[in-house]
Amino acid sequence: MKVLLTGATGLIGKEVGKALVRKGHHVIALSRNAGKAKLELPFPAEIIEGNLSKGAIDSPALNEVEAVIHLAGENVGEGRWTEERKRKILSSREEFSEHLIQSLPATVKILISASAIGYYGDRGDETLTEKSLKGTGFLADVCEKWENAILDGKHKISKARFVILRTAVVLSPFGGALMKMLPPFQMGVGGVLSSGNQWMSWIHLHDLVNLYIKALEDSSMEGIYNATSPEPVTNAQWTEELCKALQVRKGPPVPKLALQTLFGEMAQAVLSSVRVTSERLSTFHFQFPTLESAFADCCRYYQGGDQIFFAEQYFDLPRSKVFPFFAKAENLEAITPPLLQFHVEKSSTSQIEKGTLIDYSLKVHGLPMRWRTLIEVWQPEKFFVDTQLKGPYQKWQHSHQFEDLGSGTLMRDIVRYRLPIGRLGQIFGGSFVRGDVSKIFSYRRQAVPELLRKGN
Repeated sequence: MKVLLTGATGLIGKEVGKALVRKGHHVIALSRNAGKAKLELPFPAEIIEGNLSKGAIDSPALNEVEAVIHLAGENVGEGRWTEERKRKILSSREEFSEHLIQSLPATVKILISASAIGYYGDRGDETLTEKSLKGTGFLADVCEKWENAILDGKHKISKARFVILRTAVVLSPFGGALMKMLPPFQMGVGGVLSSGNQWMSWIHLHDLVNLYIKALEDSSMEGIYNATSPEPVTNAQWTEELCKALQVRKGPPVPKLALQTLFGEMAQAVLSSVRVTSERLSTFHFQFPTLESAFADCCRYYQGGDQIFFAEQYFDLPRSKVFPFFAKAENLEAITPPLLQFHVEKSSTSQIEKGTLIDYSLKVHGLPMRWRTLIEVWQPEKFFVDTQLKGPYQKWQHSHQFEDLGSGTLMRDIVRYRLPIGRLGQIFGGSFVRGDVSKIFSYRRQAVPELLRKGN
């Protein structure tokens, strides 16, 4: 099936896109910048360049679309809610959706759109289902207008099946809301918010993606669903489970006034009590039905104060071509920014294998450094792990994973690191180091495809 995907470069969009390709669907991604999307998308896709903020999209490729998964929207949790910010949040949902509907052919069979449980507002201890009425507040109004803009599309796409997923807080080990919560908890100062009695509803990213695929392929699904796990918890329970998963102590409570000072009007969303369940997903199988299981999966990388850098890149080449490139230590020089003056000094074996020792030299902000790494795991064309034995970090472990995806290869990098001098190192150097690592991977993202094309 040819599926149009909006918001394809976002946290959820990337995972939905990969899942669609794995299921054999052809993905058409709508992006404001086709060149950037081509580099960022971790799956093969036909890319249409267009900006829904400016109006309908005119592209012949849209005439072949059979289904739509609509995920585009301004991130609600980024920055304070100024009047301008609130305008962008609303327009990126209401106007984008209206312009999307105008862009689609009347022959589309399925339209699936995101929404949010913010629709229900702040409701205390009330248990909320799909039958519950709309709440009050900015987010509730946004969700109502967002959903209405989609449902109004039935006038144009009259034969399509419409599904709206009101999504709870999404948990992922590599992005989203949880990543913003982790730093204070890792440093031992994370505590309950205000009274801790407010209810929080959530869903693991893996389950949410499966739900989108089910909505696409299950013709019995139609209408509005609460995309949330079957176990909402209070903020106090959330805090206890998160501390348990990270193996850290709970910090002092965070006063309501402090949250209001920090977030302004957005504190309403942070402190809202939303106890949402789904009557309509009673037969859906959740892989992570409890918060304990979800946190166990998401937090396993972060125990002991570890930090994570995660990156993915898709190559339109088979693993037999991609893996050998990364298996050559000397190629690391070509894919590292010249400013670092990265150089492989020596390798203990002529070919990389398990147990190989590799010595490097480089400069970080002009400071010369030496690095020795051990190839700890070596599974040709599938997986390898290198671990720092000597170098600037207290810990550095880099896993490289290779997966067949479509006609090409998805490469996944997971760097698990820990800075020297413990918490002080993280406080004063955490964002600094992450910025440096991000720049290195950004350089690689552009350099590697060109080198692979040249046959390096």
